[in-house]
Parts: sequence; C-alpha cells; structure tokens
Amino acid sequence: MSISRNQFIQHFARLAVNEETSLFLGAGISTSAGYPSWVSLLQPCAKELNVKIDDSVNLYLLAQYYANRFSYSALKRIINENINTPKYESNLVDELLDLNFKSIWTTNYDTVLENNLLKRNISVNTIYNDRDLPNINKGDRVNIYKLNGDIKNLDNIVITQKDLDEYESKHEMLLTFFKRELVTNTFLFLGYSFKDTIVLSSLAAINRCLNDSTTRHYAILRRDKSVNFDYFTSDLEKRYNINVLTIDEYDELPEILRELNYEIKRKNIFFSGVFDRLPKEQNEFAYELCSKLTAAILKSNYSIYTGYGRNFGNYLAGNSLQFILCNNMNINKHLVMRPFLEIMSKEEKRNHRKMIINDCHVSIFMFGQTPTENGYKNSTGMMQEYEVAKELNRIIIPVGCTGYTATIIWEDIKNNLSLYPYLERYIDSLNEDNIDKTVGVIMKILEDVC
Repeated sequence: MSISRNQFIQHFARLAVNEETSLFLGAGISTSAGYPSWVSLLQPCAKELNVKIDDSVNLYLLAQYYANRFSYSALKRIINENINTPKYESNLVDELLDLNFKSIWTTNYDTVLENNLLKRNISVNTIYNDRDLPNINKGDRVNIYKLNGDIKNLDNIVITQKDLDEYESKHEMLLTFFKRELVTNTFLFLGYSFKDTIVLSSLAAINRCLNDSTTRHYAILRRDKSVNFDYFTSDLEKRYNINVLTIDEYDELPEILRELNYEIKRKNIFFSGVFDRLPKEQNEFAYELCSKLTAAILKSNYSIYTGYGRNFGNYLAGNSLQFILCNNMNINKHLVMRPFLEIMSKEEKRNHRKMIINDCHVSIFMFGQTPTENGYKNSTGMMQEYEVAKELNRIIIPVGCTGYTATIIWEDIKNNLSLYPYLERYIDSLNEDNIDKTVGVIMKILEDVC
C-alpha cells in the first residue's frame, strides 16, 4: 500500500533533520529544465531502426541496436546534441536544492544540478568514475554521483545494454560506495522509473545480506493507468523496502517539496544581531538575555543558526554551546555557525545572508550596533537581513528592547502589523525591558508559528 503524503513528509523530514538522507534523481527531473526524457532522447534512434517505442521496449537494448547498426559514434553524437546544452533553469530543481542534500546520486548525464548549485555559490564535487572517489568531501560541498557518467566524458557514459552488462566490472568501487550509502542513508527517488538494473540489483544484494535490517527508502511516482502499476509499487515496497508516494500529476511535486522543506526547517531559528561594545548595564543585559533565550530555545529542541555577528555572536554561540555540551546534545544539529569573511563582496554577503535565512523558518533580530570612526551606528547588515527575511516570507521576531537596529525593525513591523498577524498579541511585550518576560513571549510566538 502506498504511503500517504503526510506520512511521507513527517517520516522523511525527521530523517533529513538528522542528516540521514540522500537524493536520487532520474531523467524525469532534468525534463523540468528542458532536457529530453530517455524516450525522447532515443526517439531518433528508434525512428531510424523503424522501431516503435512503448512500455515493453528496453531502452538500453534499443541504444545497443542503434550502435550495432550505425556505430557508437553516431549514438553518442545524438546524445551530445541533445544533452550538451547550457540549460539549467528549473523551479522544480530549485525546490529540491532548498532541501540541502549533501549527497545526490543520479543517472543523468547533464549538468543541471552543478549549474544550479554554482548559481547559489555552493561548491560541488562531481563523481562519475572510480578515480573520482578520493575527491569526496563531507564538508560544505555537495557531492554529485553520476552513475551513468557525465556529458563531459562521452566515451564512458552508460547508454547501451553492453554498458549495463559490464557495469559492475567497470564501476566496482562506485557501486560499492552506492551500496554503502543505501545502507547508511534513507534515499528519496524522484524522476526515476526503476527500469534499469543498477539500483534494484544493488538493493537486492543488500537485502540478501541484511534481511529485515535494511534501510527503508522513499520514491514519488506518478500513478500509471496500467494494470501493472499497483503490483509494481507493491513489489518495490515488499522486495526492495521502498515506500511509494503516488501522485496524479507531476504538477503536485513542487507543493509536496515545499511542505517537506517547511517541515525540515520549521524548528530552525536564525539570529540576526551584532554589537561592538555596550555600556556595562546593557552588556550584562545582553549576556543574560542570550543565556536564558538560548537555553529556552534549545530545551524546546530548536536549532540555532548564526552568522556570528561581532560580540553578539560570542554571547549567542558561547551560551548555546555550553547548554548543548551540558545536556549531551548534538552540536552539529543544534548550533550552526556560518560566519562572514572580511573579503566578501557586497553581493557575496547578500548571497550568504540569503543562504542562511533560507535554511530557517524564523528570524530573530536583536541589537544591531556597529563601530564607525566617530562612534557607532545602526547595522546596515541587519537591515539587509531583515529585507531578505521579508523577501523569503520568513517569520520575523524583532526584539525591540535590545535597541539599535532591532528597535528600528520593531517600529517598522508595528507600523505594518497587519502583515505580521502572529505578532499582534505580542508586539508591545517585545519592547519591554524585562528579560524573563521577553524570553517567555518569544517562546510563545515560536509555539504559535512552529
């Protein structure tokens, strides 16, 4: 029986929060960027061979017949003409990349993923043969594993039945890494038909070894009107441990991904704040507020994200780290620090701000004081973060009682309160100089919106 939409979102989001997930993309995703499906790609070959493509046609065999008849060079020329293009714009791919997968596997030759990630200033490692495996990076880079090869290396792509038959002997290490990740991570399969043997044979091999201990995976498939569809999805579940979410049309996919994105990020809180030097009483107020607020937030299992603004970042991260360590919590999950580099250009800083805020459901604004030659001024960086948070429709909580830029943001929101209905009962309390009340109000807002 297919899994329900709500079950899928709840189950997969919980795994994604713990960074226990991987993504697997088939040709169906690249079609959203204007690339042909496998059927469309091989349609010219079928026409020249006078073969009609239907569900019973093995596309790898079709490509093999074409190569046998007209040469591998002729086949690869067709692939190159249709795939080696600069297309990459895709709203669907954007929604997928918002989910922040660090490991993406694909059977596609194109560079849609790489180009969209580079547009976001995210570094990429592309792995498409065994020799690339030492380049795997578990840090900030996204690893893209191309099981069928890459358009930049046509001599080694997997396209014919012969390529498929020789796959295990020619890609032994890559296949081993794939099986290892199928054991350790939960995969989400999208745009993939399961008609080749690579994935299912890998899962079958794992099942033979682990029996009932195998990891359960997920796939989203469009409901096929054929009588075999229900039997096929049931087989995926029973023999290969793949729960299937069925949809009527692919148009449903972006909304499902948005719901999943929300569920993954709804307990992520971005703190925007900075101060250089505060008067003694205000400095004590700042430290105590950061201490009590971070403790309340972490105790409620939220995660704290920060760009590590000067001094404020010390108070926020320092108190967070102390609480996390004392309570044996996962540091990587509950405290994410992404400091700015001094050498960043204005555009790079804006992209950096957008990346952090996009990973969070809530943005909290506190303080906002930066030094000048003649004293201090309100932080323009915080105002930029406020604008980004509005642009991304994030929940915004301005802690007006902390002063400086935060007060300006608080005043702006109060003057436009109809745009922030979740703050109507609390806006005045956020400007009161009482630490315990401020923490309590922020926690009530979080309960309402998260």
